[in-house]
Amino acid sequence: MSSAVARRAAVSHSIDRDRSGSEVSREGLGSAKVDYQPSNSTNMRNNLTSGDPNGISIQRDDSEEMSQEIRTDSAYSNCYTPPQVENMMQRELKYFFMNPYEKYKARGRKPLKLCIQILKIVLVTTQLVVFGTNQFSVVTFMEENTKAFEHIFLPDWQSAFDSGVYPNTKSQYALYETDGFFEHVDYVVKQYSNLNTVAIGTYVLPPEPERQILVYTEEYTKFDVVTEYNCYDLDLKIVKSKLPQYHSRKTYIDVTTNMTGFHLKDFMEEQNHTIKFDRLKFMSLNFTINSVHVKNSKSLSDPDCVEFHVKIHYDNTPHSGRIAVKLLADDKIDENCTKHTRSHISDLDDYGWRTAVTGLDVIIIILCLVSSILCSRSLYNGYLLKKKTINFFDRHYQKKLSRSEKMTFLNLWYVMIIISDVLTLAGTVAKILIQEQKYSDYDTVSLLLGAGCFLVWFGIIRYLGFFHSYSIPVITLKVAMPNVMRFLICASIMYLAYAFCGWVVLGPYHKKFRTMGITIACMFSLINGDDMFATFEAMSETNKRIYYFSQLYLYSFISLFIYVVLSLFIAVIMDTYETVKEFHERGECENDLQVFIKQCDDTPDSGCFRVETESATRKFLRRCCKRNNQPNEYTPLMD
Repeated sequence: MSSAVARRAAVSHSIDRDRSGSEVSREGLGSAKVDYQPSNSTNMRNNLTSGDPNGISIQRDDSEEMSQEIRTDSAYSNCYTPPQVENMMQRELKYFFMNPYEKYKARGRKPLKLCIQILKIVLVTTQLVVFGTNQFSVVTFMEENTKAFEHIFLPDWQSAFDSGVYPNTKSQYALYETDGFFEHVDYVVKQYSNLNTVAIGTYVLPPEPERQILVYTEEYTKFDVVTEYNCYDLDLKIVKSKLPQYHSRKTYIDVTTNMTGFHLKDFMEEQNHTIKFDRLKFMSLNFTINSVHVKNSKSLSDPDCVEFHVKIHYDNTPHSGRIAVKLLADDKIDENCTKHTRSHISDLDDYGWRTAVTGLDVIIIILCLVSSILCSRSLYNGYLLKKKTINFFDRHYQKKLSRSEKMTFLNLWYVMIIISDVLTLAGTVAKILIQEQKYSDYDTVSLLLGAGCFLVWFGIIRYLGFFHSYSIPVITLKVAMPNVMRFLICASIMYLAYAFCGWVVLGPYHKKFRTMGITIACMFSLINGDDMFATFEAMSETNKRIYYFSQLYLYSFISLFIYVVLSLFIAVIMDTYETVKEFHERGECENDLQVFIKQCDDTPDSGCFRVETESATRKFLRRCCKRNNQPNEYTPLMD
């Protein structure tokens, strides 16, 4: 008991001495300033510990008075900085930049964000695999039905047209005679009316009042040939019409059960309209076909009612004597039909598997919310510490932090994790809506989940960067990025120069330069050494000037970008890599803030970083219930 009283008396005497000592030191120091010299850490420590002309040493054991010294009061902006205050700031900064393992050793804080990210990788990847299996089934169903429609509605369609040969040959299907054009349209109408009998697939036509084919045309207003003068009388203003808009009659071809006697010419005469191929620019047939998709995946076992909007395009835009024919099938899931179909097969559902998949989605949603909250809190804590550090350096050293030093408090990895959480959260919610037959856009869901999974995996690199052997590649990419961007801007100018030149000059004669997008893709493949000989070989020799120009163009482009540009690009990255590696071997710091933090010699397991923690509820009750005259542990026993 006597020893406890003696210790309390010693603490009280030490506090009184500290208060009196601080008053004397403030009077003695006046407006003395301490300069921060990051180039010599020893001098900074000596300047901070030898500032009292009267030889009075300042020692503070009270943590509340230490925290008061850190405040940015203007009255103390030029005061002497006690070593304890400096050590507290260094420890706080050092703890902030520790990796999860060091923080665990320093304060016993569990690496919750790391554990959540690892768990997210496992669950999000599992979710992506489950959904991807169903997505592949849906896309395959749509593509194969499009191929079936091409064989059903396009006469003389060959298997080579829908094969994956290179280059693509689908655009070669075309019509060249007027009789062939009308026979082609008649064939489409007949096949559509008899679709239930001629097709193998499960197809259902709309009810007869709605079973119609829309004929859409685009024509030039005037396109007459003046034979007397061997010239043309043209008015290229385009008239867009749904036949026969001119006389406000029927717009659709009413399709009955059997239309073997249908002829487009007769239909046009009934509508007082004639197709003139000189004026015709574009024509399309539009109709609807219903089908059902039975999926094999247990996760989404309910069938989907699919509505195909088929469009057959007849393109006569070039007026080259060749009308290219192309079939497109836009799919749309009929949610009303799907719900009705689901009610009849509900007894066949595997509820155990569906419940597990739904539970996995719910867990991922909870993890994404928790991860976003934790990362947002870390970003906010970094923002507060940045403000505190700026005020500390401005008050005690009259020094402004540089922009790069301020950016060290902004962890872009946390920003990326938050973005991945938002994408995964949105994709998971949309996926649940698909399972409940309330949403049908599979492509949007796959885009959200795929991008979210990509960023989740990419975020693990942050934790690998805490290890020395793994941190060098990450830091190299970070440091080299400005130089790489400047280099790419210069290289892109040369790249675009070649692209525009190749598109304009070689495009009419070479299939790989037919459009600007194809030209850029072809040039990129040439840089990577892909399909070089085929590019040279496919060049037409009908025009000798263009042929010889193409040889000069291709040889100069390949030589410049493979032997010069790519080598310089690699050299820029390698130079940064050697610089970063040298800094790591020497242990040199890059800025003054790191010099300041490095002066803290306390190790994570030294116990200096441990603080007294108090729950928020207990702190709230203590502040609300304590009285002003009630003594506490800092109240001196004797005044």
